[in-house]
Amino acid sequence: MLRIILFAVITIVTGSSSYASIVNNSSTGTSSEDSISFILFSLDSLGNPTSADSLFLLVSGPNGSNVYSDSIAVADSRVTATTIRGRQFYSFKDQVSNLDGTGNSGVYAMAILLTNNTLGLETPHLYKFQIIGSELDDQLALIGDSVLVKGGAVDSNRTEQGGGLDSSAVASAVWNSSQSNHTVAGSFGKYLDVQVSSLSSGSGAYAYSIIAYDSSIGQVIPKTNLAVRNLDQTALIAVAATDLTGEAILNLDAGDYRAVATASGYLFNTGDTVSVSGAGVDTLFGYQFDPGTPVLPLFCRVYGLLYLADGTAEVGVSVKVSIPSGVVRYDNLIISPFDVTTVTDSIGYFYIDLIPSDSLIPTGTQYEVSIFRSNGTLLRQKITVPASLNWRLEW
Repeated sequence: MLRIILFAVITIVTGSSSYASIVNNSSTGTSSEDSISFILFSLDSLGNPTSADSLFLLVSGPNGSNVYSDSIAVADSRVTATTIRGRQFYSFKDQVSNLDGTGNSGVYAMAILLTNNTLGLETPHLYKFQIIGSELDDQLALIGDSVLVKGGAVDSNRTEQGGGLDSSAVASAVWNSSQSNHTVAGSFGKYLDVQVSSLSSGSGAYAYSIIAYDSSIGQVIPKTNLAVRNLDQTALIAVAATDLTGEAILNLDAGDYRAVATASGYLFNTGDTVSVSGAGVDTLFGYQFDPGTPVLPLFCRVYGLLYLADGTAEVGVSVKVSIPSGVVRYDNLIISPFDVTTVTDSIGYFYIDLIPSDSLIPTGTQYEVSIFRSNGTLLRQKITVPASLNWRLEW
């Protein structure tokens, strides 16, 4: 018997998606931030890189409108062909001002379609790039040169010793030249925008910048809370929060410090050490972190991370949650006050799904969290669990 076996070749169109650097449209061509480049490849029906004849470009602006389109031969000066181990790859580069239309700030989407006419195959690539109004390094250099203060008058009867600030003391801290919008003599309630010095957190001799950076997508992390301590972690030296450029400026003396960064939805490398010998810049790297969704609806995932003083993760530490006030209700259910436990994993992470405090009867019932090792209790604290999908336990 003659058996006939048929083979079918299926053409699969694949693509890639990535983020490029933050760029600007100054049209000078003298800075790396004025240009942009992408790696491209054309795939055959088996998914192997092969040669391409041309590529098609489409760029969409922040408002969704098409701002640029073009058909380019691979022989164009903007395209570079490279052979790696017998496989064909390409790179496309161009001035940002040639691609972004009017150059408005925002995130742009770019589609690049490579075509192999002989095989009749097309390989799409999707990219995004963000345009800001001026060069990123210029903006970082200017951060901390001025301060914006908004508020009502300060009570002159409150002194620094009493926990407040005298109005003249506040003024002298930031007011060193006349301003047209400071219209009332001796008042402190207008909008101030002045050059100041020594306003950063801490009282050291050197202005030192710390930048929070998301290593997973290559972007800065605004609103990151920073705490700088001595290496023994027995003294808090300075605290700050990063601005919209991901930077915070602190005044630190020469020496080595432990820097701890926290931001909603992020995990940072533990045990980061900042070495200061003068004015400088350091970067703390983090990545986006999703603690997940509670298994049951309307619950809240309470999570946290536990580290040793040297920044290494505390592994296998027990975390216990109970209701110290006794039996409570959730709708028509009786909720036991007894312990729910878990342990920290290889990175010191733990979580427990709990009913929000306001959903319990009596409303606002608090939980008691205990964290302990075999040689003793590390922490015991009462908490109010919010009505949210997740909440990070901090103390």
